[in-house]
Amino acid sequence: MVALTLGAYTPTSAAPQPTLWLCSPAMMSDPCDLPQDTTDLLTGKVTAPQPVKDSDKPVDCFYVLGTVTNALASNADLVASPEMKAGASLQAARFNRVCRMFAPVYRQESFTGVAPANLGVTEPFFIAYRDVLNAWNDYLAQANNGRGVILIGHSQGGFMLRKLIRERIDPHPDLRSRVAGAFVIGANATTARGSTVGGDFTHIPICTHHGEYRCVTAYSTNIVYPPLSLVGNSSLDNGSRQLGLPFGPQFQVACTDPAVLSGSSKPVGLTVPSEPFPPGILATLIGYTTFPEAWPSSSSTWTIGRGRGVGSCEEVNGYHQYHIRMTQPQAINEVPLLDTHLIDVNFGLDRLVGIAAQQADQWRANAR
Repeated sequence: MVALTLGAYTPTSAAPQPTLWLCSPAMMSDPCDLPQDTTDLLTGKVTAPQPVKDSDKPVDCFYVLGTVTNALASNADLVASPEMKAGASLQAARFNRVCRMFAPVYRQESFTGVAPANLGVTEPFFIAYRDVLNAWNDYLAQANNGRGVILIGHSQGGFMLRKLIRERIDPHPDLRSRVAGAFVIGANATTARGSTVGGDFTHIPICTHHGEYRCVTAYSTNIVYPPLSLVGNSSLDNGSRQLGLPFGPQFQVACTDPAVLSGSSKPVGLTVPSEPFPPGILATLIGYTTFPEAWPSSSSTWTIGRGRGVGSCEEVNGYHQYHIRMTQPQAINEVPLLDTHLIDVNFGLDRLVGIAAQQADQWRANAR
């Protein structure tokens, strides 16, 4: 889910659009409701856990979709398109055992909007952000009721969350107290060098150890150390600069090791829905990522690919990223300038879900 480079903001006055939910507990069925039955192509093991009732979930998840739209205009329409539904299933549906799922449809900046953004046409991003902010405010007013919340976003969705948390959550103790955790992945979230805060957020730190909650999990992945990339180096982060988010050599792009946070150093694989992604730009990039092999698939709702890998946060050539080392081979191709951006979330997805579950339990145990 791409489109990382965005332009500077010129404010406009526009009435908020009514929130259209892609996923919500109020919906009879939505893309975040996928069953959890899974086939592991390496071991042949099939698992089928029972669904968890919403009443048994201690927190909510507020998910902001990364760039998936096939729209030719600078912004997607406010419509739950097939690619948006598939994007929510791909990254968010696996969390439905942990939390009630909320995911807004928003007029995200399109793939074709990236080039104009680089030339300073900035309104498309802020059209998207206003939709996300409006959805967040609607969620708080209508559904939160003091519950804990985990925020999840990747790529453009992660940039949205950086801005939302920085401006609307981090400065306010009451809202900070509701944050069980946040996953801001593939979006160049920053800290001051040598610190867990001091970049994007003053109060909410990046996560550093197993069992920690009220903190941010953030990283971008690679499988080859990049000579040039749009992710991992704050000094080269044009997107953050144009958005008014922290950037520059005094900041470090955050990298939190999900193996450390989860408490498991076991090799992990690529976990994805078995149903093919709808045709379009992202589907083409997904196909390229595992070429010449097919995207993992099986008769189960979910499939774990046959490959396995481990990783660690490393700073090489000025890029602070999570470097993957495959221990069981599987074809993974990098997208130029984006590295393994398309699998940031789904490589070791269940590990992220486990971190979220720990944070949800910690929030419930300590909520006042």
